Amino acid sequence: MIKLVALIATIAASVHASPSGPLNASCTVSSYDDVASAVSSCTTLTLKDITVPAETTLQLKLQTGTKLTLEGTFKWEYAEWKGPLMEISGSKVTVTGSSVTLDGRGAKWWDGKGDKGITKPKFLRIKTTGGSTLKDIKLLNCPHQCVSINSASDTTIDNFDIEVTAGDDAGGHNTDGFDVSSSTGITVKNSVVKNQDDCVAVNQGSDMLFEKLTCSGGHGLSLSVGQSTDNGSANQVSNITFSDCTVTKSDNGIHVKTHTDAGTGSVKDVTYKNIKLSSIKKYGINVQEDYKSGSSSGTPKANIPISNLKMSGITGSMTGDSSSMPVYILCADGGCSSWTWSDVSITNGVKSSSCNYEPSGYTC
Repeated sequence: MIKLVALIATIAASVHASPSGPLNASCTVSSYDDVASAVSSCTTLTLKDITVPAETTLQLKLQTGTKLTLEGTFKWEYAEWKGPLMEISGSKVTVTGSSVTLDGRGAKWWDGKGDKGITKPKFLRIKTTGGSTLKDIKLLNCPHQCVSINSASDTTIDNFDIEVTAGDDAGGHNTDGFDVSSSTGITVKNSVVKNQDDCVAVNQGSDMLFEKLTCSGGHGLSLSVGQSTDNGSANQVSNITFSDCTVTKSDNGIHVKTHTDAGTGSVKDVTYKNIKLSSIKKYGINVQEDYKSGSSSGTPKANIPISNLKMSGITGSMTGDSSSMPVYILCADGGCSSWTWSDVSITNGVKSSSCNYEPSGYTC
């Protein structure tokens, strides 16, 4: 009887020591080889100082409700491939950085050519759902696009630090901060992006909030809609809000573009409010329905109409460069409707604003 009581006590102590997984499961790992086992065994786990082999995705398919802590420095060995270097998925998960840096070691890939040079991996793909949160994470020197939010829903991203300023002189290109597609119910807030492309680029999806972002060095707060030749939902964006953001030393402050070589779709119910601009090089606000083969064609098309575009409290200044223009609007016939703008004031542009469609409340 005494032996039986002792055995029961030992088992109980073991269970108490490993509340997040089965007995003897290791829930703190620092070797790539141990990651898969920890992710499948534990719902509370820590990954620390992981080095990932070349041409390999650090795949984190988290169990429902998992609490994951990332610590130290994560690195990836070099290979020319598309990536992503890391992917996080799961429902109702919480991923928290604790003095963590995800080091993409971008200089190994940068050649100044972005998509058209050597094959570069996308960095972090997020596919979480169900009220998930990812917070307090630093991404350093993305080889290519930094954070791809794809097929995600009901997810909050808070306090991300995306630092790619080394790419300014070393050939960083197409290092988008946050790219969003096929997603709904997304919040990105309290984050900093220093890069060489869009701070945010929404391609497809609905019900998103981008709040208190600081963007520098890139192409601004963007929508880029119509990258699919399909019709309908593949090219639809709706109910998107950018609020209380700062954009500085960037080509554009705000950029909304639709692609003429795509199928049909729509952009509707998009709001920019309380956006502060400074040292903007090309356009303070640029809305164009003429994007084709990666650049402006000058011939707009109404295949993806833009309706109910609201701007309020958009203020700041251009650099005063010879090509700088505060506002540029190029709409196709019937392509733009029901825009309402107020308190839009962008100074120090050398070129006068150009608009072939004037929003209610704003004179170009």
